[in-house]
Amino acid sequence: MNFREAVLEGIPDYLPQAKEYDLSVSHAPKRKDILTKEQKKLALKNALRYFDKKFHPVLAKEFAEELEKYGRIYMYRFRPDYKMYARSIDEYPAKCRQAAAIMLMIQNNLDPAVAQHPHELIT
Repeated sequence: MNFREAVLEGIPDYLPQAKEYDLSVSHAPKRKDILTKEQKKLALKNALRYFDKKFHPVLAKEFAEELEKYGRIYMYRFRPDYKMYARSIDEYPAKCRQAAAIMLMIQNNLDPAVAQHPHELIT
C-alpha cells in the first residue's frame, strides 16, 4: 500500500500485526507514574474510543502494558509502514489545505531526520 492509499484507509477495520519495539531508534524516556488509577482508566477509555469494540480485548491489554511500561500510550501497533517525512502539501489526500498542513506538520514531527524520538509523537 502506498502513502496515499494508507492515509485514505485511515484507521483500519482489521487489527494490524503488532510491531516489535525498534531498538535502532531513540525512544522517549519513560514518563513518571503520576496518573491515578482513575486517570489511567480514562486514558485507556480515550485511546480505545477510536477502535471497533471487537478489538478492545486485545488493545486494552496492549495499551495498559504501554502505559505501565512507558508512562504513556503510544499505540506502536499502528505505526505506519511507509517512510515518515513531511511531503509536499499537494501529496496529502485532504479535503482542505488546512487538513493537509496538519498531516504535514505531524509527519515532520515524526521524521527520523528531524525527531529526537521518531516513534513517539511529542509536541
